[in-house]
Amino acid sequence: MIHCRSIHFNSFTTSLIVIIVISSFFSLFFLTSSIEISVYGHFSHSAHYNNGQIGIGNEFSVFQQMEPEYPKSNETSYIQFSIQDKQGRDVNNKVVMVEIYSTLTNERIAAFPWTMVEIGDFQIPYIFPKTGNFQIVLSLLNDDASPAEILNTVPPPRAILGDSSNCNCERAVFNISIGETFGFIFIAVIYGSISGVILIVGSVLAWMFLSRRKSKTNPISNDEFIKYSVLFLAVGAAIVHLAVYSGHATLRLEYSIFLLSAAGGQLFYGISYIFLIFSDDRLAIKKTDKKFISKEYYKKSKILNSIGLAGSLVLIGLYVYSVTFPPPLSPNAHPEDVDMAGIIDKSLEIVLVVGIIYLIRTEKRRYLYSRQISDNRNM
Repeated sequence: MIHCRSIHFNSFTTSLIVIIVISSFFSLFFLTSSIEISVYGHFSHSAHYNNGQIGIGNEFSVFQQMEPEYPKSNETSYIQFSIQDKQGRDVNNKVVMVEIYSTLTNERIAAFPWTMVEIGDFQIPYIFPKTGNFQIVLSLLNDDASPAEILNTVPPPRAILGDSSNCNCERAVFNISIGETFGFIFIAVIYGSISGVILIVGSVLAWMFLSRRKSKTNPISNDEFIKYSVLFLAVGAAIVHLAVYSGHATLRLEYSIFLLSAAGGQLFYGISYIFLIFSDDRLAIKKTDKKFISKEYYKKSKILNSIGLAGSLVLIGLYVYSVTFPPPLSPNAHPEDVDMAGIIDKSLEIVLVVGIIYLIRTEKRRYLYSRQISDNRNM
């Protein structure tokens, strides 16, 4: 019997080591991939559509994106810019001009005069009159030029948008697209993919639960049902973290580390619990007494539940802080937006906390009961 339990412990430990190694490999892969992406765009999120980054000379980088990311015609949208130096620091007191050209007709449809901006992060509201493709031109006056003569003026349109002739300035040209349904379709696909993965995981766990429920030799108990629910919640929250990774990771390198660590920790917790459940199910006594748990199982479960509870509370606390106050490492001086992904993720984690607390309490009672059974057998 002692030899058999030792095998279970070693098998469980080996499985955890394998999980850690695999998780570390993928985290390192994604992290090293993200390092090559610039992390200096000072936006509330990193857009994947209607955005761009262009270097100006050897000194500056200009980031541009739209808010909303998928603007529609005849609705107010914001053209956002973030002008940074090569070290990712804000520039100050720059003179800029913004123009909008139609890609179809090459006609300039709007122009905002030369203006002094106190900081490189600024936005311009605009209502696009129709759908189609457009080009946005940002002109940045060189430091050695005198702005007094050109402030609040607009030069004539140009045939070559990037041409800086007769202008002591540098120009960056960005392409954007205005549509009516693309944004809805894209968002629906993203959230559908997230929901689909969570549904698949939930279906697999439900199948495992129902199979055990119908088993006459080793049926599932209510406590074990809670365990399967906790597994689903942990894995579901990890999937949401991975889904929002691409929209936040390029803002700061620390965001990449945080999101991957949160997802990896939740996956580790969920998968570890699967191995833990299977290791205890091998005990012959489990077929006749569902309340019985081994000492080894209780110790490992206590550690996993403590880690899961602490980690979930930290993630919930950080989220509440980030939507109430500006996060310490945020490139913006305002709190994070409350979005659907955040609501889904925190809802899963709140229920996860309730499930973990329930497991901690019930498994302690089961362990005390199991010790009493073992003592009676040894007498």
